[in-house]
Formats: sequence, structure tokens, C-alpha cells
Amino acid sequence: MANLKPIIILATMLLAVVMLWQVASITGFLTEELVPANVTIGNVAPTVDSVTCSSGVSDHLITPAPCQNTTVNCWALVTDLNGVEDLTLVSGYLAAGSIGIKGGCQNVEVPGYCHRNFNCTTYSAVNSTTRNYTCTFNTFRYWAQLVYPNWSAAIEANDSETSYRRLSNNTEQIENLTAIDMTETFLSFGTMSLGQTTSNDSEVNSTIENCGNWIMNVNVSGTDLPCSDQGTIPVGNLRYNETPGSEYENDTALTTSSTKIPTFYFNSPFDYVGYATDDEPALGYGLDQISWQLRIPATGVKGLCAGNITFYAIRV
Repeated sequence: MANLKPIIILATMLLAVVMLWQVASITGFLTEELVPANVTIGNVAPTVDSVTCSSGVSDHLITPAPCQNTTVNCWALVTDLNGVEDLTLVSGYLAAGSIGIKGGCQNVEVPGYCHRNFNCTTYSAVNSTTRNYTCTFNTFRYWAQLVYPNWSAAIEANDSETSYRRLSNNTEQIENLTAIDMTETFLSFGTMSLGQTTSNDSEVNSTIENCGNWIMNVNVSGTDLPCSDQGTIPVGNLRYNETPGSEYENDTALTTSSTKIPTFYFNSPFDYVGYATDDEPALGYGLDQISWQLRIPATGVKGLCAGNITFYAIRV
């Protein structure tokens, strides 16, 4: 009987374990239980890559249009690893050299020096974390190279808490532009008599505007002036001078060959000053005049006499 005692004790213990397991199954103890777990993901600043500007088909090249503003687009890849929906604002800057980007361009826009777009809303989606944004600048001045031939661009991306700015990896180059515009559509000396010569107080002015972005000379050539009723006024009877009030005998005779107007040129960097405030150039600042006088032959001409004068912009 004594040998049976350990066996009885072990059987009793096993029976107790079985009974406890059954009770636990009935009451709910030792079944699966949901324990919440959480983690906070910190905000990541957006990044900007591949900043590029262009006014046409060539990257990093801006081609100004004569005497008018040019539209320039700058674009970049903006990535926010928290998702592009986290982006709150994308801004663009386009400035002469790098001065405007690092300094005043953030605070004030100066035509010909610094352009800003504080809200670039045009983009194409690349994926859930990246967009290709375009910042447009509609008022790029045609004379901008008079300030700096090379410009820089920057795109700044902001999300809910942080911002990130990236300068262009390449210099944005301004293409050379040589162009002029004449204010007068024709030069009229009115009615004159045989043998008459205009005086220095009745000369006719032609106004020339620098529509380009660098130093240039101006050449001129002309034709004879055939008359409707009789004869022709020779081309050399038309004379010009860059100094108003000059006497006819001291002026330069027009020829049929392209000839540089003596001492007349548009200089840099001085001639852009008149543009910088309102884009309306003043005499001496991107705008200048040539004075013309005419001598009528003493005989052999009658009626309306008309010819052509051609002006040439010659880049220095």
C-alpha cells in the first residue's frame, strides 16, 4: 500500500491540472487578448532636386524677346517622404547672379534683378512622395543681361513644420540679344521749295530704342528719293548727326552702304538704368535720337519724293 502512495499523489495532481484547464476555458482566462501598440513618426523636411530654368526648349537657357517681357519657367522635383499631401507651399526665386537668392530677393522684387513666385501651384505627380513643380515668372526683362549674364534659381518647399531650399545645380544663362526699335514709322520733312535746306531748328529726329541686352553700335544706309512728278533727290542730300542742332554742312551724308553712326552707341552697364523702375526708357538710357536734315536740289525735282532709311543694330 505504501508503494501505491506516490502513484495516487501524482494522479491527483494531474487531475487537478485538467480540472483547472477546463475551468479556465469556461471562464475566459488564458484565451487570446488584444494589447494596443503605438509609435509616433516624426516629420521629415521635404527635399528639392534638379532645379532647372528655361524660356524655351533648352535647359538652363533664357532667350529674351526684343523690347518685351519673357516668360521663364523653373521646375524641380520636390519630395516629401511623409507624403506629398503634407506639402503646404512651394516658392520660386530667379535672380541675377546669386545676390538676390541669398539676400534681398526674399524680401523685394526688383525688375531685371530679382523675380519671385511665392505660390507655385503647377505640378505633375511622379508618385505618392514626389511631384515635379513648375514656378512661372512672366516678367523677365529683355535687358536683364545688362545686369548679369548669368542668373541663379532656387525652389523652396515647405510642409507643415519645416522647409527646404535648393539652388539650381547649373547657372541659368541669358542668351545674347541684339535688337533695336524705331519710334517713328516714317520721317517727314513736310513741304519744301527748290534749293531749300532744312535749318538746325527744323531738323527731323529718329528715335532709336535698344531692345537688346548688351553694348551695340548703330549703322545706317539709305536710298535715293525718287519724286512722283519729276526727278530724284540723291541719297547724299539726306544728312544726319547724333548731336541735335548741328549745321547741315557739319552733318554726315547718308550713303547706300551700311555705315556706323559716329560716336553713337548703346553702352553697358549704364544704359539699363532708365529701365529699372518702370521699363520706360529715357533719352540717354536705352533710348537715343539721330537728327536729320535735307537739301532739295535747285532744279529738276517735283512732287512727293520718298526713299528708305535702314538702321542696323551691330553688337560690339
